[in-house]
Amino acid sequence: MLVVGDLSRLNALRYPRKPALIMNRVELTYADLDRRSNRLAHALAASGIGVGDRVGLLAYNRLDYAVVTQAVAKCGAILVPMNFRFGAEEIRHVLTDAEPKALLLEPSFGRAAREAIAKGAPAPRLVRLDLAGPESGNAGERVKAGASSGDGPGARAVGSEAVGGDTVVGADALGADVPSAEDLAQGHPDSPPRQEVDPQSPCVIMYTSGTTGFPKGVLVSHATYFKMYLATAIETRMRHDDVYLMAVPLFHAAGLNMALHQSLFMGSTGIIHRGSFDPEVIFSLIEAHRITLAILVPTTLAMLAFHPRIGQYDLSSLDKIFYGSMPITPPTLAKAREMFPRARFNQLYGSTEAGMVSVLRSEDHERWSQTTGRQALLTESRIVDERGQPVPVGGIGEVIVNQRTMGMIGYWRNAEATREAVRDGWIYTGDLARVEPEGFFTLVDRRKDVIISGGENIYPKEVENVLATHPAVREVAVFGVPHPLYGETVCAAVALWPDRTATAEQIEEHCKERLASYKRPRRVEFLDALPRNASDKVQKRILRRMFS
Repeated sequence: MLVVGDLSRLNALRYPRKPALIMNRVELTYADLDRRSNRLAHALAASGIGVGDRVGLLAYNRLDYAVVTQAVAKCGAILVPMNFRFGAEEIRHVLTDAEPKALLLEPSFGRAAREAIAKGAPAPRLVRLDLAGPESGNAGERVKAGASSGDGPGARAVGSEAVGGDTVVGADALGADVPSAEDLAQGHPDSPPRQEVDPQSPCVIMYTSGTTGFPKGVLVSHATYFKMYLATAIETRMRHDDVYLMAVPLFHAAGLNMALHQSLFMGSTGIIHRGSFDPEVIFSLIEAHRITLAILVPTTLAMLAFHPRIGQYDLSSLDKIFYGSMPITPPTLAKAREMFPRARFNQLYGSTEAGMVSVLRSEDHERWSQTTGRQALLTESRIVDERGQPVPVGGIGEVIVNQRTMGMIGYWRNAEATREAVRDGWIYTGDLARVEPEGFFTLVDRRKDVIISGGENIYPKEVENVLATHPAVREVAVFGVPHPLYGETVCAAVALWPDRTATAEQIEEHCKERLASYKRPRRVEFLDALPRNASDKVQKRILRRMFS
């Protein structure tokens, strides 16, 4: 395998009848995924989309997400996966920035897309996404739709309706004038396109979560992603017979690469969850499909581990849990390891720009569970001070990653941002870490989130870890707010468990024996939930604005 389009092509030869993906009661075999993506690739090429052109994808998690990603790669185009929580203005920004020739989207996004175009965005060709669509109709209709083009087994019903998950349905705002992807692909050959694709060429523009403004497009090559897939497989001991839970958004780097494409790389089977994260639905999926591998963020891992009915489900098949994307609190990790005693935990740290930076493997958790991990296979990273010099053990510096090993090509059409992030061939992540012995390191915070109070550096993560040990605290974010004397002071936004209570005085008292006085929160604000973006990261920018 050399390029993303090979994921379906070569596994169709190795495992033609094996389910590549399952959602609700419908499965898509590797052979069917390859044929469908070949036909759509031919259709895209026939409509004038070629090497280097962009193709947008705006959809919730669904089976044919993989059909589109494979088809775009096979015709040499660049995929632009879009955040399904984007409003019209954010869609306008991405359409203006990436200028996709086509936008494949679910009908419920039609109104927002048309509004974005009306606001001045370049108008791509809109295509209704309906390939292998299990989102509507009864099981019989879905199977008929999946097999109507003579694909043999194709997409067929399996299992029980109970494993479906929450479906997101919106009004059809596209109109009858917008063709469907199924209609476009009809009549095109199911043989592989003849287009040669350079492994070093870009395959994706992945837009960042935009925590500080409009998102930037990160341009990544086929070769970089394949190094990531290989390194992850070796570091975490994945198997081709793993069954993946795909409950993270597929537009996100973790969803597209660590879940969807990583599963296809292994020749495994993925179980797609569509809709809001409901712990009992996830438990049902694990039990019904005998899921072996789950990719979770700390927030959703906590929702599972602390759920009162977790003991009512057979979750013994779960062999591996990957967690990352944000810092995990010690209480959450301890509870998760208690509730999933058979699972091997692997912490994966990376970024859209830098790829996979480090791994804390399952065997390292006993001794190093409070660290982030150590340098991952096939990458090269350093922790440096403000002069770019290596930081000794015990010191704190910025994590930088060699661009040649697993990094982005650069920011799409943003040379200034690329020059700021990439210096002398090294990608500066903006993440601060403490150097530990034996090659390990511990993330302490984002550089932009460090609080400077009275000349002292305060790392919010350290304070958050202490606050998270209070039995009433469900989630917490610590950030700086202006202070007339000290410049900044420490503020904590806290969300409590529904059945627990606590006062600001009790929270502050909890910190007295655990933190130096200058690190303790001087303000505690209670919220029902912390503001988060679509990547589930806390929006401290919003919190600062709320409480400054």
